[in-house]
Amino acid sequence: MSANDVILLNEMIDQDQKRLAPDSSRSDHETFFAAKQYLRHYKPTNDDLLSGIVDGRHDGGIDAAYIFVNALAITDDVPVAPLGRNATLDLFIFQVKNSRSFGEDAINKLSLALPQLLDFGRDEQALSRGFNPKVIEITRRFLAVYRALEMPSLRVYIVFVSLKADHVHPSTREKSEDLERALFDCFRGCAPSIDFVDAADLADMARDKPTTTRNLALAENPISTDTVGGYIAVVKLKAYEDFITSESGEIDASLFEANVRDYEGDTSVNRSIQDSLDKVDHETDFWWLNNGVTIVANRVQPANKLLELDSPQVVNGLQTSNEIYKRSRRGDTELDQRSLLVKVIQATNPKVRDRIIRATNSQTALGPSALRSTDKVQRQIEEYLAKQNLYYERRRNFYQNRGIPLASVVSIDQMGQALLATLVQMPHVARGSLSKIFEEDLYDLLFSPQHPVAIFSVAINVIRKCQDFLKHGRGPETDIDDFCYHLAMLAMIALTRRNRPSTSEVAKLEAVEITHGELSTLMRIIESEYTKFSRNSGEVLLDRVAKSEAVTKALLERGRKYLLSTSTR
Repeated sequence: MSANDVILLNEMIDQDQKRLAPDSSRSDHETFFAAKQYLRHYKPTNDDLLSGIVDGRHDGGIDAAYIFVNALAITDDVPVAPLGRNATLDLFIFQVKNSRSFGEDAINKLSLALPQLLDFGRDEQALSRGFNPKVIEITRRFLAVYRALEMPSLRVYIVFVSLKADHVHPSTREKSEDLERALFDCFRGCAPSIDFVDAADLADMARDKPTTTRNLALAENPISTDTVGGYIAVVKLKAYEDFITSESGEIDASLFEANVRDYEGDTSVNRSIQDSLDKVDHETDFWWLNNGVTIVANRVQPANKLLELDSPQVVNGLQTSNEIYKRSRRGDTELDQRSLLVKVIQATNPKVRDRIIRATNSQTALGPSALRSTDKVQRQIEEYLAKQNLYYERRRNFYQNRGIPLASVVSIDQMGQALLATLVQMPHVARGSLSKIFEEDLYDLLFSPQHPVAIFSVAINVIRKCQDFLKHGRGPETDIDDFCYHLAMLAMIALTRRNRPSTSEVAKLEAVEITHGELSTLMRIIESEYTKFSRNSGEVLLDRVAKSEAVTKALLERGRKYLLSTSTR
């Protein structure tokens, strides 16, 4: 590695920070940048990446930690049991240093910390004296996910990134073997991997943009109609499995406009698909028994028995795709010559794509999260926020590679959290169980077409004002998530002067004007109730306090009293 590599990487990070997050700390953005490049084949969202940063006091030598199941990022307490037997569970631990060497101290720190954090019998109260709440929360989630999955294939990656290093000293590599042994002692079935990434490595990753074009090999020439861009074909099961599998061997979650909840697991429908796949009948092809899958792409280029697809998305057939992928993990499939029916449609117009997604999924009683992005109300939110120079990301990663500043992007998850906190007054759910926003009853409450569209703008503005206040006005950034949703709930009460603000009252708040002094007063109320709950329950972990429904109820009562005490001002 040359000095130029260090200079060029530093410029890359500078430009990335100026473009995406000029207000973030340099160390946090270095971690964000490193994780984004290293995990690029998993295609995590910006929300996923930011949620894993734990750097700060008492971080145990961990700057960021990420959990993936079958390449799907797990960032809240979402149930993962439906992913079934033999799922791939990946844990990534990052340490990112702006230094010229890979120090042994970093390895020693993790060798001591990880056996404590990854112990199923751990004492979290004792851990809280040595580790910050976010480190404890993410490692707790990892242990819970491991327990919930049936016989998962576990891989743990420890990634040391040194932004100015040019080599790894032999003694450092020897020391890393101690860390491997420590991880193996924690999980006998674990496949630990320790990687040292220098400036040249990271710069190469940043230049290596994941391809958006994929080839689908067909069993025979496709059938097309006079309408340009539509094809029907049969694809060998092995060829389709290759199409939906990433370079690292997992199902490529980026191909599916979905999230972890959308795969329904061990249902009668999926068991039927499994049976059809496992029982090879040479007189019956698989596509005779299955509805097949639908793929949309920005561009479709046929070439004999091949379709070249630009930015493809499997918009119907998630269950079938998962079962085909799982089939290869149950045994040898090379000799299976059966085929799958595939519809491939070129659709560059978002409205046409939405119609295809909804029409091809119309048989689904409860639509997956992918269907939510096609709802009329979601398009209305997108159009309304655009007038305020905000980009509403109703589809995962839509704006990630377009250079849009993070502060200008509002993901559907962020909007769900804002509405949970400010509109339906469930900040504990916003903090701990975000995936619930896609459950039918709650989704219909949050995103009702009857809501005045202005409430969506108000909700996100209130949340962001609270986040800015917490970021610049008090303690460590790792605590922001534990306070901002409760603070936003009380802030909305204060702004509307209503215990239970109606949607029309919220919509009238064209400009969110709440002073630093009033937010400080509301924060004192929250801290008082957190302290009281901790004292009465014995709970010392901040994230668990923030996820408590009892705390929300107590704060709603305090909000009512606050209005009474300030009614004459």
